[in-house]
Amino acid sequence: MTASAAHELAQVNISRLKFPLDSPELKDFVDALDPVNAVADAADGFVWRLQSDSGNATDVSVFGDDWLILNMTVWRDTNALTAFMYQGQHRELMARRRRGSPLLERS
Repeated sequence: MTASAAHELAQVNISRLKFPLDSPELKDFVDALDPVNAVADAADGFVWRLQSDSGNATDVSVFGDDWLILNMTVWRDTNALTAFMYQGQHRELMARRRRGSPLLERS
């Protein structure tokens, strides 16, 4: 936290998989994890993200349910998170999902 910031912003997404992570249906999603995480890690205002030894959080157990996956990040403020979400690769993934991609169910 910077000296001028009193708070930071944590965001959490929990999703239920429709298919196993190693399935052909989730190949695009899984292939995009490392590049999108790298963009997030380098983004202005990024502070921290939950990750296991694998470098992402897809293998972090959520309530003992193997079909749930979790994403958690911490950002300097809402502007930093918004800029990341709606630019570049993350935006592209969100657009695909809106067009009916069968990747994940929202929880």
